[in-house]
Amino acid sequence: MSMFEMNLERLCIRDIKSSDAGVIAHWKSDPLFRKMSTGSMTIINEGNQRQDIEKSLVLPNETYVMVLEKKSRKPVGYVRFNWMGSIQRFGWLRFGLGEERGKGYMREALKGIFHHLFQEETHRIDAEVYEYNERSLHLLDTLGFKREGIRRLAHYDEEHYYDIHVLGLLKSDWQEHVIKSARQTAVK
Repeated sequence: MSMFEMNLERLCIRDIKSSDAGVIAHWKSDPLFRKMSTGSMTIINEGNQRQDIEKSLVLPNETYVMVLEKKSRKPVGYVRFNWMGSIQRFGWLRFGLGEERGKGYMREALKGIFHHLFQEETHRIDAEVYEYNERSLHLLDTLGFKREGIRRLAHYDEEHYYDIHVLGLLKSDWQEHVIKSARQTAVK
């Protein structure tokens, strides 16, 4: 069970609510979104998204948050962690954007969340990305994730198999990324 609230430059982040099921189902029904995250064969509807949200709200090993545009309070995406173990030291990251792609919202959200998590007890964050999801691969690369391997032809979708890239971000990687980013900003 999470109690998460964060204000960033253009965004605010809050815990997911059951009432968010409709917007999540809408996003996950988009063909591009499905291809990049859930796969085209996954059944998506408001009912199963509501059940998923309600389940996540009572699980101690899950953090599921909504990303909203600060001015309009319009939901633009979500971020989700499944925590391995009883303390939040090692988590598996999932995230998605609705229609507001290409504006840097997920970069801003993940930077804020990672900053918070790595100030706490988090040691490592894992992510998996389908080989054709170049935007997510690029985003995670630019946030300091290291490519750790490839699960060869491990994702099946629409009669084809695809590789899954496995990435990891250690607390030390994040600290190094923050220092490097600060130096680049100072040079400008």
